[in-house]
This record gives sequence, C-alpha cells and structure tokens, in this order.
Amino acid sequence: MQSTLDSTWLNFLQSFNAQFDDTGRITSFGHPELERFLIKNGPVMTSLTHQALLKVSGNDAFNFLQGQLTADLKDVSAEKAQFSAYCDPQGNVLANFLVFQYKGDFYLSFDGSLLEAIKKRLSMFVLRSDVAIEDVSGQLIHVGFAGEFGDVDMQRRMNTKIKNLFEAAMVDDEIMQDILAVKVPGPYHRYELFGPAEQMIEAWNQIRANCDLTNSFDWKLLNIAAGIPEVSSETSGKFTAQFLNLDKFDAISFKKGCFPGQEIIARIHYRGKVTKRMLRLHIEEDMPLSAGDELKLQDDNGKTHTLNIMQVRPDIFSGILCLAVGTLKSLGAAEGEHLKTENGNPARIEPLPYSITDED
Repeated sequence: MQSTLDSTWLNFLQSFNAQFDDTGRITSFGHPELERFLIKNGPVMTSLTHQALLKVSGNDAFNFLQGQLTADLKDVSAEKAQFSAYCDPQGNVLANFLVFQYKGDFYLSFDGSLLEAIKKRLSMFVLRSDVAIEDVSGQLIHVGFAGEFGDVDMQRRMNTKIKNLFEAAMVDDEIMQDILAVKVPGPYHRYELFGPAEQMIEAWNQIRANCDLTNSFDWKLLNIAAGIPEVSSETSGKFTAQFLNLDKFDAISFKKGCFPGQEIIARIHYRGKVTKRMLRLHIEEDMPLSAGDELKLQDDNGKTHTLNIMQVRPDIFSGILCLAVGTLKSLGAAEGEHLKTENGNPARIEPLPYSITDED
C-alpha cells in the first residue's frame, strides 16, 4: 500500500519521523510507548491511508451498492455516512465498511488487506450496469483525529461543526474546502478526514498545533474500546454479521430487501437468538495473539471457553485488550466466575458501550 501513497503525503509524514511497515502502516513516529499512552484521552491524530478506499461511481452506483451491502444506502448522503458490510451467500462478513458520499460519488473505506479481493468480487457483479469501481486508496488522503474535546478542536481549527455520530460535512474553509469530515464512534469524540494531499497537510498542521501523533496500530485501541469490528484477510468470511455486533451500529437493514446473505441474517434476527457475540476482554498477560487466532480461557470449574480474536493490542498500562467472538451461552454460565488464561493469568470480559444481550 505504501508504494501507491501520494508522494507529497509520504514525504510530509516522513518529516515527522513516520516509520512504516511493508503494508504502509505507520509503526511509530519515534516514540511508540508515548504514542500508546496518549490514546487514553487524546487529542491524537494519525494517517490512515494504509486503509483501502474504493470509489463507486456511475448512474447505477446507488442501486448496485444497495443490492450488495447490508445497510440501507438511502441513509447515506453528503451529510450522513454509515457502517455497512459485504457478505457471502451464507451471511458471513467478507468486509465491513465506512460508507460515505464525496462530491456525489460513493466511497467504501475498509481494511487494506482486503482491497484486491473485495474490488474483484464487487466488480464481478457490475455486469452491464453503469458502475465504475476505482481504487483511490493512495489518492484521497485519509486521516484520523480523536480527543475528549475533539469537537471543540474541529470547530475552532477546521471551522466544521459535527456533533452527531456518522454526521458528515465538507470543511468550511477556502484552503481546506475539499476535505470531508465524518464523526465515527469512539470512547470520545473521533473523526475521519478524507481529502487531497495538499489540503490535508494544511488540516494536519492546524490540528497538530493542539494534539499529539500516534501510530496506525495503537489507533486500533479506539476501535477496541468502542467495540467496532475490523474485518481483515485473517477473519474475512468467518462470522455472520450479528456475531460481529454490526446490528448494534445499524449496519444491517432488515427492511430494504435482498443482498448477499440476507436470508440467513434475517432468519437469525426474526426467528432465532444470536448465539455468538463479539466481546471486549482485558487479559493480564502479554500473549502473542493476532486477528484470526483462537483464545482459550478457563473458568473456576476448569471448563475451557474458546474465543476467536478479531483484533488485539497491548493495553496502555499492562496486558492486552482485544475484541473476540465467543458463545454467549457458554460464557453466560461462567458469569461471576474468574476467567484465566492457560497460564493462569486473569482475564475479564469488559462492558461494551452497547448491549449485546437485549432482544430488539
């Protein structure tokens, strides 16, 4: 991904001592331990241009995406973005997106490891429709900004007032007028910005005056705190939409009609109970876990509970934080008991910012 990154933006990031891995993710700005600690309250910002970004345009773009994605695209406009997902016929999530409009076209932002697979699969279903799918990952620069008073900073430094989740707006400033800002869920005010490199440099400098930098990996702690799944190549096609709590973000429409996997997803919603959910855990052990790995925990009765890791990062102070999919009935029976790793270290299920046990 780094090879396709706009050279102006790449040189700008390197001026801040940005260090990259082979996928284009920023591993550090030179102070990795501090960068992780600063995530706790912010304000922090980072470059997210390693993420995949597809532009979907043409006269039939709306109807095409409406028949492919889980959410109702009628809710997407120049002023409103949404979370959505792309599933296989069995209802398993292949990718999850932030969907937004930019200058009249639709854009899908998602994990960079899935770029080629998702672009190829979507293109298979275009057929004779007036739809063009273009990879613009290295062209429209993607930046994340978050902080306890992030809304004030956005208003003062970007002249942009966005209060509600998934609200979107173009920056009201002549120098940065082609930048779109979207408010996304987080433990505090959090925004994703999209725009051309020259204007994004101006935005970065404006925001940077009152915030610190963090790397691409520790930025993921904000998604873990907010209970937001990140489907990657390691987890693509392994879990149905409800198992990833996407219904809790209104990322699934049960009224709009057909999309791949709709029948199975609707059956779970209307006729059955969701047997598995994505949980947030804190583990007092530096375990070498990655997305797609299995995590085995034991309760006081010696029963083993197996969970599947979605994403994981070292905690700010000690141990690790992760989002993992587990069986509700099994873990419910262990409620009130002490969970522990196979090495005997404590593990606890933490509350998410939304309920995963209520019945809609």
